[in-house]
Amino acid sequence: MAHATADTMMAVAIDRFGGLDQLAVHDLPKPQPAADEVLIRVQAAGVGIWDSLQRQGEFSPDVPEFPLVLGAECSGVIERVGAGVTTLHEGDAVYAYFSGKQGAYAQYVAVKAGAVAVKPASLSFIEAAAVPVDAITAHQAIVDELKLKPDEWLFVAGAAGGVGNIAVQIAVLIGARVIATARSANFSFLESLGLERAHLIDYTQSDVVKAVHDITGGSGADAALDAAGHNGEQTLATVRDGGRMADLTDQTLPEDRGVTVLHIESKPSAARLKTLGELFEAGQLRVHVDRVFELAQARAAQAAVETHHGPGKIVLSVA
Repeated sequence: MAHATADTMMAVAIDRFGGLDQLAVHDLPKPQPAADEVLIRVQAAGVGIWDSLQRQGEFSPDVPEFPLVLGAECSGVIERVGAGVTTLHEGDAVYAYFSGKQGAYAQYVAVKAGAVAVKPASLSFIEAAAVPVDAITAHQAIVDELKLKPDEWLFVAGAAGGVGNIAVQIAVLIGARVIATARSANFSFLESLGLERAHLIDYTQSDVVKAVHDITGGSGADAALDAAGHNGEQTLATVRDGGRMADLTDQTLPEDRGVTVLHIESKPSAARLKTLGELFEAGQLRVHVDRVFELAQARAAQAAVETHHGPGKIVLSVA
């Protein structure tokens, strides 16, 4: 087991790409913030399927620096600010979504200030760590890319997951009519977010495309989001002619019937985190944490993500 000192920190990193067994606790140098960065004392880190993919060699630079610390989102307290940072201050409780040389599975991380926002006071550090990637992705997809309007039909595949449950909440706020797939065990959770039971489809038991067309009176959805990540063609088939679909992967989908397919690449943004923070503070958005693991249990956390069917997000407690 690693033992942190004043100049070092405990972190979970990999020495090569591969399976879960590559994740190990390391004793690494404590990072120092550059002029445009802040040093965050991490309290919690979100765990997503993208972390597992990075562990396997995706989403990484051509020449990665090992040991490589994973994790793209965290919550914590600013310990130091870089010389050029004026919008954030030491002692600020913050949350962030970022990419860089080091990830969030660590006691400290240096992050560009443009990816960091003050944490909503209504959220605990554990809850806040579950927000950044999923909420930014959902907000970008629903508001910026799909440009969802009131009274439009929106279909969401994988609605109980991290991105999906935030997406349906944003859609409900807009005033859209939401149809969603999930396992029936998660229906009550989705109803608590404002969805109608009659608009929920158990994808393990039903013909999803037929169900969506039946609910919409045969027309199909105006817009759709594949938050499940592997139902692209099925999701596309739920959309009406001339509609639009947001896809979170790079899967190749046919562009026919006049349907616009939008491939979403979520982008870190302090401004968007501030906007989302206001919605959380107003009680208009909720975050759901499914399970919490300790930092040293990162292997178990990623294994859980890879087989996750419960509602909400998995988080590492770091403090």
